[in-house]
Amino acid sequence: MILKRLYELAERERLLDDPAFERLPVPFIINLGPDGKYLGIEQRRGTVTVTGGRKNAPPRTRPDKGRKIDVPKAHGNTATAGFARYFVDTLARILPLDDEEKSARSRATFWRQIDEAAEQTRDPALLAVRAFGAALTDDAALADRVRRDVEAERPAPGDRCTFAWQPDGGATIVERNTVRSWYRQFFEQTMSSHKAAGPQGFCQITGEFGPIPTSHQTKIANIPGGMASGVSLVSYDKAAFESYGLDRAVNAAIGYRAAEGYTRAINALAADKKTSLRLGTVVFLFWTRDRVDLADLMQLDKPEPEQVARLIESAARGRLVGSADPQDFYCLCLSGNSARAVVRDYLETTVPEARENLGRWFRDLRIIDEMSGELTAAFRLWTLAEATLRDTKDMPPNLPTVLMSAALKGATVPDHVLAACLQRIRAECGKQSFFGPARMGLIKLVLNRNTKEGGLYMSEQLDPAAAAQSEGYACGRLLAFLARCQSPRDYGTSAQILERYFGSASTAPQSVLPVLLRLNRHHIQKVRDENPGFAFNLEQELEERLAPFRRTPEKDPDFPALLSLHEQGRFALGFYHQRAAYRAASAERKSAEPNVNA
Repeated sequence: MILKRLYELAERERLLDDPAFERLPVPFIINLGPDGKYLGIEQRRGTVTVTGGRKNAPPRTRPDKGRKIDVPKAHGNTATAGFARYFVDTLARILPLDDEEKSARSRATFWRQIDEAAEQTRDPALLAVRAFGAALTDDAALADRVRRDVEAERPAPGDRCTFAWQPDGGATIVERNTVRSWYRQFFEQTMSSHKAAGPQGFCQITGEFGPIPTSHQTKIANIPGGMASGVSLVSYDKAAFESYGLDRAVNAAIGYRAAEGYTRAINALAADKKTSLRLGTVVFLFWTRDRVDLADLMQLDKPEPEQVARLIESAARGRLVGSADPQDFYCLCLSGNSARAVVRDYLETTVPEARENLGRWFRDLRIIDEMSGELTAAFRLWTLAEATLRDTKDMPPNLPTVLMSAALKGATVPDHVLAACLQRIRAECGKQSFFGPARMGLIKLVLNRNTKEGGLYMSEQLDPAAAAQSEGYACGRLLAFLARCQSPRDYGTSAQILERYFGSASTAPQSVLPVLLRLNRHHIQKVRDENPGFAFNLEQELEERLAPFRRTPEKDPDFPALLSLHEQGRFALGFYHQRAAYRAASAERKSAEPNVNA
């Protein structure tokens, strides 16, 4: 089903109209004069913005893999010893950069193919390239100069190279009509002979009877974790994977055109930022049956508060405002494992349903921002993922898949995500960012999506009634109060009890909170010495915080011995909500005070 949908996309976008050529990055260009004189080598690259890496690291730019052009598709197996593409190949397969036998054999093939094409077409640009190749062989000084020029550019091992003829004004030889027409005819003849000599069968994608390739030669590029030369989604390289005497990819029963179609579709999706989203070691590819604007889905990568609010409003109404588009929607998640592509997840639904689920995703994430006092839900998927990790380099491939599934399918999020968030809170306790709204929003989402009907659903901000239903929530509010008593000027942010006791209080309150209550007498006494009225308010609030744990007013509070994982999550939310409420109340008091300078 996945390959069929991709093939349909390739047909819709006319990616198979010119099967003899494929679009690949070519970063290096050898410039030649009219007679083939060497004029130097240049790089043609753009830049890409890289996000992620270590937490809070700013985005950075780096050179891309090269300007993409239509290059001749490989007419054979690129892994075959001595193979070379026509007109475009890696630097080592074109220029005498080393003495390795493997490279030397491919170079000999490359220049023999140049001679063949130049002789048959008599194209002046190809004749100039042939003259340059002959000079490389005969002139040791030229070969040495070329080697030095290449070394100065510091290319990667797999960087491709082609030629530009000066009279063409910088255009490459593969952009010349004569060259392209000749190669189309050559490629068609070559493929016809391959098909005639190979097996026949029914293609599972098109349903047509015809030749079946033994390998799908077009590689899939830009898959995280895969080889730089590309990966294969369908491959059979061991006899154990074969059956009924079928050879290699014939077991998949996919015809030549269909095999080329699904690979080109994946490459086109992965190369477009509007249809792909990279997260750690996986890439998500989005497309629809017919062309539809998927800007809403990109809110997962770069959310805009206004767009997020519109999605949330639509989810609340049960329909998308201003849209009734029923187009089928598809999402494929891939990662690389050496030479293979791994399918991590696949979703097939409708555009309205995907958008509605996305609105519910942001609605479930929405939470009070402790610092600004405003409700927020515009969290990047990357930010949510890193909220569970010490370092984003440690991101497991299943984490982005779980989050994307929850966003687009409306699925629950496993408890291991909640456990990871709580672990990071305990590890980072005392740091400025250990309670971030993105992390707390994710905790809220996990809890609510895993709560059974009739259970306690956590709100976006302080919910006094929740303390009567959740001991964890009540304990979290109490710890926030105790921290404020120790450090009232910053609402408890710098309280030392957090760094020392938060972890224990959030898992085993009975072992810690009585100790902190005894210490709290000294903190309130210190406040009383400076501000008796504030101390009186704190003492009254303490009675409110302890009320959920007292069976009668006369008895000592009875704290829970241990908290379950979900109660630990509610503990964190209770702490966060209470501290946000302190800041909001303070801001409200300050705004109500008369301006003496007015």
